[in-house]
Amino acid sequence: MAKKKKKTASRTVKKAPNKAAKRPAPARARAADAIRRLDAEFMKAADARNAGALVKAFYAADAVLMPPNHPIVEGRANIQGFLQGLMDSGFTGIKLETTTVVDAGDLAYGRGRYTLSMAPPGGAPVQDVGKYIVTYRRQADGTWWAVADIFNSDQAQEAPAVPSH
Repeated sequence: MAKKKKKTASRTVKKAPNKAAKRPAPARARAADAIRRLDAEFMKAADARNAGALVKAFYAADAVLMPPNHPIVEGRANIQGFLQGLMDSGFTGIKLETTTVVDAGDLAYGRGRYTLSMAPPGGAPVQDVGKYIVTYRRQADGTWWAVADIFNSDQAQEAPAVPSH
């Protein structure tokens, strides 16, 4: 009796598509990426001393800026005026480093530190180091805009002179 060869069935196995590779990045990554791009635009426009471009690239129409030792600055036009005044008073550069981004739905905040360089006319160059928190709102088209921006210096404030009696 002759031995029969066993016939083995060959089957092509299709792999399931890698769904993880096709998923969009989590919303947190998208918000963080957008906020860091906004930071880059802010620094670029600031270093060019172009307050108009800075405000247009970074702030929502209804944004507020809360600088130290100054009343609240409301709306793009007023923010532009404030920033242009800062630039005209000897601004030489700024570095922003957003260290934390947290988002929830259409709101996010970025927390970080800044280094601001100034060379006031007739004065000694000054470098200020401080921190900031910026709140962002996602727009209907998916872009993010700053809606509230507050910053303050790490430098100790000079004590007022005490009158002598």
